[in-house]
Amino acid sequence: MHAYAPTVLLTIGLLLCDHVTAQETETGNPLASLKSGSAQDIATAISSLPNDTLAQSEIARQLTLLLNDERTVVEHIIGRETVSERAWFKLLDLPPAAATSILKELPKLETDRTRAKALEAVSRIGKPDRRAYEMILPFCTSDDVYLRSRAISALDAVADHTEESVLKFGKLLLDPDPMVKWTVLDALDKRSKLIDPVIPEVIKLLDDDSDVYIAVSRDFMLPEKLRGRAARLLAKTGPDASDAIPKLKTLIGPDHNKNVRIWSATAICKISESPPPEAMDLLGQLLLDDMDREFVQNDAPEAIAQLGPPARGLLDSLERAKKHASAQIRWELVDAFFAIAPDTAVSRSIPLMEDEDELVVETVIKKFSSRGISEPRVIAAYIRALEKHDGIFDQPASSAVHALAKLGSDATAAVRALELLAKDPSISDTLKEDVDLALERIR
Repeated sequence: MHAYAPTVLLTIGLLLCDHVTAQETETGNPLASLKSGSAQDIATAISSLPNDTLAQSEIARQLTLLLNDERTVVEHIIGRETVSERAWFKLLDLPPAAATSILKELPKLETDRTRAKALEAVSRIGKPDRRAYEMILPFCTSDDVYLRSRAISALDAVADHTEESVLKFGKLLLDPDPMVKWTVLDALDKRSKLIDPVIPEVIKLLDDDSDVYIAVSRDFMLPEKLRGRAARLLAKTGPDASDAIPKLKTLIGPDHNKNVRIWSATAICKISESPPPEAMDLLGQLLLDDMDREFVQNDAPEAIAQLGPPARGLLDSLERAKKHASAQIRWELVDAFFAIAPDTAVSRSIPLMEDEDELVVETVIKKFSSRGISEPRVIAAYIRALEKHDGIFDQPASSAVHALAKLGSDATAAVRALELLAKDPSISDTLKEDVDLALERIR
């Protein structure tokens, strides 16, 4: 969980700007088009880059250099889009091999913030690569906090899953800045089965009451607690972190942040030979806290899901949470049901397909689809969702169409409903195209 708020805003901006109207111009020499012209010409050239050119190292390098270009491409309701931003989004389309080409241009970037953007792109597209790893390491000790954090995130993307990498991240965990520590914990989380040598350093962070402001915070603009992130990692570590139990028990008290309590209780359950009833009961209580608050958010459903079958005693609490006023709590119940009681998860989750919040329905559809569920009752629920296409981006009908298309011939029962939807004059052109593609895959 990192500072992705600017990314979200830029994504929205792209949907509102002239990117969608940029003509697919003939680019006989794409590289030349990226090197000269007005801001608008360069932006159009970026958008029109043929897919078969994206693997060229020179394209990656020129896009990286364009991160220096802050000229405005277009003004829109949430601000302005620059050449730099257009180039950054295109960098995210590049193949993993482009990471080294991006990194070679870092010395030519003009500010730490620009270098951080390039490293952020590497973190999104990178895969284990020793050369890229060595090129990133010097930036992990930069004087600029944000640059250090982005460099460590990029290092996470290109580092392998070995004890050597874990030890390197363990050293980076000694960084004085809480946000950097959080980023290191994210990297260690992906290597949780190998972190025995650094568990003592993670346990020390349970004493750190630092706040970390992250865009994917569970409670909007409120900060997360670093000690909560440490407890979350210890929960994945399991019995090897038994030395943490005394400190974790002090963190489940009512004086602490809710997510700190949730992850401390979860860690206690995962580390202990048998989950203590008081810790399990606390998770059920925190799940149902503030039932009437629409915008309350917390990690309880996710934490309960991590416990798996040993948390069957919390199924009643999860059922009650279907009536929680918070949409975020409701849509996360699906993963918890599948983790704890896969035999009844579909039956318990299908009622959420009738939720009044389109985002809940959309999320449930995507969670079913990701599991490839083709049961008739699920397909029937998808068919009912096809009638609801007046939400943002045609939701939840759009997600139902994509789920049915993914099932292919297993979704023949939906053909008639899809045909009727295709004839509906009120649907968008995009949804109409998606329906046609779905019918081609299913028939």
